[in-house]
Amino acid sequence: MKRLLPIVTLTALLAACNSPEQGSESAGNDLTSAPAKSTVLSVQVVMAKEGTLNVQRSASAIITAQKDSQVATQSSGTVTQVLVEEGEQVSAGAVVVQLDDTGQQQTLDNARLQVQQAQINLQQTRNTTANASTSLKAAITSAEATLAQAQQNAQSAETLYGLGGISLVDLKAARATLAQAQSGLSSARNNLEQNGRSAQGSVPLQQVALETAQAGVTQAEENLARTAVKAPFAGIVANIGAKVGEFAGQGTPVFRLVDPGSIRAKFSIPSSDAFALSDGTRLNLGYGGVNYVATVQGSPGIAGTNRLVPITARVQGGEQLPVGAAAQVRYRATLGDGVLIPSSAVQVDGGETAVFVAAGDVATRQVVTVIAESGGTLAVRGVEPGQAVINPLPASIQDGAAITVNPAATPDAGAAGDSGAKGQTP
Repeated sequence: MKRLLPIVTLTALLAACNSPEQGSESAGNDLTSAPAKSTVLSVQVVMAKEGTLNVQRSASAIITAQKDSQVATQSSGTVTQVLVEEGEQVSAGAVVVQLDDTGQQQTLDNARLQVQQAQINLQQTRNTTANASTSLKAAITSAEATLAQAQQNAQSAETLYGLGGISLVDLKAARATLAQAQSGLSSARNNLEQNGRSAQGSVPLQQVALETAQAGVTQAEENLARTAVKAPFAGIVANIGAKVGEFAGQGTPVFRLVDPGSIRAKFSIPSSDAFALSDGTRLNLGYGGVNYVATVQGSPGIAGTNRLVPITARVQGGEQLPVGAAAQVRYRATLGDGVLIPSSAVQVDGGETAVFVAAGDVATRQVVTVIAESGGTLAVRGVEPGQAVINPLPASIQDGAAITVNPAATPDAGAAGDSGAKGQTP
């Protein structure tokens, strides 16, 4: 009898399991059905807010200068003076390097002496011509008076001869005197005319000699001025390549001059960021551990063959930046406007992007559209500003799940990333 007891007990248990009442209870343990929503989830929320999602980007830039000149000599000679130091500000026309000008000064002195001699020669020729002209005019006046007297005498002789008052010899003598007076007047007039022709040739010739000497002075003055190497514009003397005592040939660069107001940074950005860097936009430029403020001055907004948009920015206080050096620019680009939430608050399921909003004590699933993403923050559509978005999402959360909000953690959605106060300058 003792050995049958376990069998009887097992039979009773099997019968109990097969009874209709037991069958209905076992249906509640079906593993294929969803569990009863009796668990209350403790969640944290962030408050969605409307904003602009920005991102900080960087690009490599090349330092250039609109006015950057390697100033060369216009003459040759030994360097006698270097009048400024590297890094010194100079005005336009200031002498930076002086070459030996001894030969040029001597040439100028000689040219000035030649001008003085030409002036003397011209004046002497004018004086001689004027004096000769006065004398010759007096001679003409005298010859005219002599001729008038001879004409009168000849006329009287003709009358007297006709009356028999004088002999033929006397008449011929009067006629000879008249012819001589006429010849004398003609000769005097020829002499005055010849003197005039001489003046017309000699005075202009001396005038040309004077002008040639004056041109020599001008050329000598220019040659002397070229021994002083001057700044072609106002700027900073960035480098001096000349030393006192060294010989510099004509055309040798002796110093570099940079206009500090013309320092530019040139770089390229993706076309998607071009609208963020319009003319007047300020950005940061870093070189050698120093930050400079740069202002965009050239932004065509059109990408080149490399699909990048070229940008030019004026650098403030960048006169010490070496032209041709590589620097780093940093700027902010706007990715999009929308409602900002953390990326950890988003669930992607079945091709849909959704968030769970705490509506009282229930989690409500809302499908959203992502506009932009950066630094763990999303800009989306489909959520209203001010809604409490559950973040982070519990693994077991479902639409309609019972929740309780932990009041100790309700930051703004933008606190997790750059919510992008529009218009900020880095």
